[in-house]
Amino acid sequence: MDENIQILGLKDFNDEERLQIEEYTKKYYEKIERDLPGTLRIHAKKHNKAGERSKYSFHAKVQAPENLINVKDDDWELHKALHKVLRKVETKVKKNG
Repeated sequence: MDENIQILGLKDFNDEERLQIEEYTKKYYEKIERDLPGTLRIHAKKHNKAGERSKYSFHAKVQAPENLINVKDDDWELHKALHKVLRKVETKVKKNG
């Protein structure tokens, strides 16, 4: 994992989910970094772990010397929740960058 990417809260996810989160994050970070080099920190949460379905929420923060971007999103599907939050980061970076 890139030293400028930090993902917190992965202990609640299984190996397949962790791999998916890491791959999506790396892919998006390459795009984000072009416009705003900085540290991407993601807090990942899996809600309702005991039930049949889980809800996934992500809080992403990009910190650069002159900018701070915070976004949140969630969904019942892991890839959708992660995609939503990373697209929001990408959009905000392009506006601010």
